Amino acid sequence: MKNAGTVLMYNLSGAEYSKLRQIFAMLRLRMRVVEPERYHVPLKDLAVGLGEPGPAGEPLPEAMLVFCGLGQALLNQVLEVIRLAQLPPIPLKAVLTQTNQQWDTRQLHEELLKERQAIAAQKQEQENAQGQG
Repeated sequence: MKNAGTVLMYNLSGAEYSKLRQIFAMLRLRMRVVEPERYHVPLKDLAVGLGEPGPAGEPLPEAMLVFCGLGQALLNQVLEVIRLAQLPPIPLKAVLTQTNQQWDTRQLHEELLKERQAIAAQKQEQENAQGQG
């Protein structure tokens, strides 16, 4: 049976994530662990196993997942199973898109951090507005 998609995995190698790997295997997702020496490779190449290693930089400071080639229904299923499994939080998740497929790991990481900060700021504004009402 063909695989249903690929997941790029960053900083998810400990025993606490063995359940995550079991979930991905059960759902027939190919897993690709991305090491710091491949952070310079475009995401679309990482998804298919291409890209020569380069000089190893600093590893990302937190866990990150990139879902590649999953349909919306399967992506929703994967996210729900992860939630139900009560795994350690994986704060940074992304889907490979036309917009980000040429990005490298560091560029994606920076964009996800900006997005997280924007969401937190928006949430804070809403809480402040409710507190004044």
